Amino acid sequence: MSLCFLSLEMSKIFNKLILQKLEEEGFDGLSESLIILFPYILENKKITASQLAKKVGYSRQAMYKNIKKLEDYAYITLILENQKEKSIQLTPKSDKLILLTISYIEQIEENLAKRIGKKELDKYIKSQEEIYTYLDSLN
Repeated sequence: MSLCFLSLEMSKIFNKLILQKLEEEGFDGLSESLIILFPYILENKKITASQLAKKVGYSRQAMYKNIKKLEDYAYITLILENQKEKSIQLTPKSDKLILLTISYIEQIEENLAKRIGKKELDKYIKSQEEIYTYLDSLN
């Protein structure tokens, strides 16, 4: 399996597992295309829909539909920054979602460390960071 394909497949599996966990915990209205937005919103405190669309590679039209869904389910609010644009702000509901997700990812990492060894997992994560940094520099 190529590095690129393996990365895509792992990302799909992680997103599916996270989405299942969130649904089990009562978070509704989400999809894989929506849950990937949360880390970007969290990282960029005053991000606009058009900036977010650019970061994740969605069209502006698709992003506005996604933003509307997140707003309808009370995961975000929109704050008027100027006459043209609104920034996206996470709600307390999203804060709970993020904490649950982080806890779940940590649980998966602990299980992986038991399965392959903490040293091997740390080595893998470091390698992935180096690959990411290299590929990002080409962009």
